[in-house]
Amino acid sequence: MLAHLRELLEEGFHVVIVKDVTAAPRDPKLGDGYKAALSNFGYITNAVLSTDEAIATMG
Repeated sequence: MLAHLRELLEEGFHVVIVKDVTAAPRDPKLGDGYKAALSNFGYITNAVLSTDEAIATMG
């Protein structure tokens, strides 16, 4: 997924992740993939927003 996000950024798109409609695995041994994904998204996207925040920016 990060490769797709990176490609979109390189093509000039404004990339936003809506965090409360995004999923990732949580494993007792490996940790919380969701938190790791949100951290990574924060570095590679223009914004990480909640659904309410995303709707507010579009309206």
